[in-house]
Parts: sequence; structure tokens; C-alpha cells
Amino acid sequence: MKKLLFFLLIAGSAFANTMDLPRAKLPLLDLEHILAVLIYSVMGIVIMVLSFVIIDWIHPRDIWGEIADKHNRAMAMVFGCMMLGIAIIIAAAVVG
Repeated sequence: MKKLLFFLLIAGSAFANTMDLPRAKLPLLDLEHILAVLIYSVMGIVIMVLSFVIIDWIHPRDIWGEIADKHNRAMAMVFGCMMLGIAIIIAAAVVG
């Protein structure tokens, strides 16, 4: 089996070298793209922090005290999953 995979790899690389396909040049990173990434990253982080602060303010218990001081693993897992869900929603809103 290993020999067959090796020969397929050799044949594929030989075939790829003989094909003369036009190659598209990828644009270099320019300042506009870098600034867009930085702005959207900062915006996503700020929204995540604000959402945690709002949820902590609305929730009847002190979330940070429960997780950090009392080592409440169940609450840490629930709020971790909730923050992951919020992060997915923010990412989908930024991308789409």
C-alpha cells in the first residue's frame, strides 16, 4: 500500500510539472486589508467584552466571582459556551 501511494505521489508530481497552466498572481497585502482586519478584530473584541459585561450585569449572581473565586466549573462551562456562541454570531455578522 505504501509503495502504491509513493508511486501515485511521484506520478502526480511528474504530471503537475508537465502541465503549463497560467498562474494567477495573488495580490500582496496592502494597507487597506490590514486596517480592515485590525478594525474588525478590535470591533469583535469590544463587542465580546460588552456582551460579557451586560450578561454579568443582568445575571443575578456574580459570574466572575463564581468562576474565579469559587471555582464553579459548571457556570464556567455554561458561560464559556454562551460566549462562544456570541463570538460565532459576531463573526457571522462581520463576514456576511
